[in-house]
Amino acid sequence: MKTNKISDAEFIEKYNELSHQELSAHFGISLTTVQVYVKRLKLPKRELIDKIDIERLTKLWNQGYSASEIGREFGLCGTTIIRIARKMGLKERTLKKSSKKVSDTVVCSKPASIIPMPTKRPEAKSDKTHRFVVPPTLKQLEKQKQQAEIVKAERDYKIYRRDCGYMALQEEPD
Repeated sequence: MKTNKISDAEFIEKYNELSHQELSAHFGISLTTVQVYVKRLKLPKRELIDKIDIERLTKLWNQGYSASEIGREFGLCGTTIIRIARKMGLKERTLKKSSKKVSDTVVCSKPASIIPMPTKRPEAKSDKTHRFVVPPTLKQLEKQKQQAEIVKAERDYKIYRRDCGYMALQEEPD
């Protein structure tokens, strides 16, 4: 295995000039390796808050764009955008509940089991138990197939024994 020996002095010099992506390309190492070098050499973390357009970020944040959408605008990940937003003191946002309605039942051609799911709906006055069908697992299907083969083999064996007994009676010498 080829190891890439980079002198600490050279790395520190380039660290002050280049971004992580540029360091990765320059030294021919992965981004993770760049992060390992930064941590090992105890180099200061870069403050991205100084390098991005704060007004634009604030505007997008307040318009309700997601952190990942804003991150794509700035070439950063959503987690970094959230961290920067916290440092800037922008209001915290919570995840919205999905507006999609999930069907009450799942239909399967051969259900393995039915599990009752008690649910309370605010618009429903009565306590109804809604059911959904759980499809069989692959293991359950294989077991069913094996059991069916065993039953068939036993049936065939009974028929064979019956026929052999019948044939033996036919062939008995008088």
